[in-house]
Amino acid sequence: MAKRFEYSEDIAYPVERVHATLTDQVFWRHRFEEAPEKLTLDESGGPGTLTATMRDSISASSLPGLVRKVVSGELKVERADEWGPLDGNRADGRIRGNSTGIPVRIECASVLRGSGEGSVLEVIGSVEVKIPLVGGQIESLIKKLVRDMVGQDRDAVEKWLGDS
Repeated sequence: MAKRFEYSEDIAYPVERVHATLTDQVFWRHRFEEAPEKLTLDESGGPGTLTATMRDSISASSLPGLVRKVVSGELKVERADEWGPLDGNRADGRIRGNSTGIPVRIECASVLRGSGEGSVLEVIGSVEVKIPLVGGQIESLIKKLVRDMVGQDRDAVEKWLGDS
């Protein structure tokens, strides 16, 4: 059974600047400059939109013990962030994730909205791991990874905007 989660992060910059960053190919290329082959960018959704798809391989030896028990070899993971256009003070997005090696599915709705002088990024979603007996424990680990990912995204946006 899928585990639901909800996270939010305050971002110290106006929603217009944060959205412009999240839909800027230069920002994403900079984030993946050491491994550009792991990133695909797509603006086919129209002006002010972007889908950034990240792919990576993770050695089983670097995974938590619980996960290593059910994975042999490399784990290939994919994450896709989609952002729609800014509509007034809000932009809607979506985050999807999956992997080979473990039957994982992550589905999230994301909202970026203005809040005072800054912005708030809200992520509401679920993670499902279809493995008998240990799937629920792995889902809990992945929920924490998603939480960490949202925080890392906030940090990357704030650093990018602070440096520009």
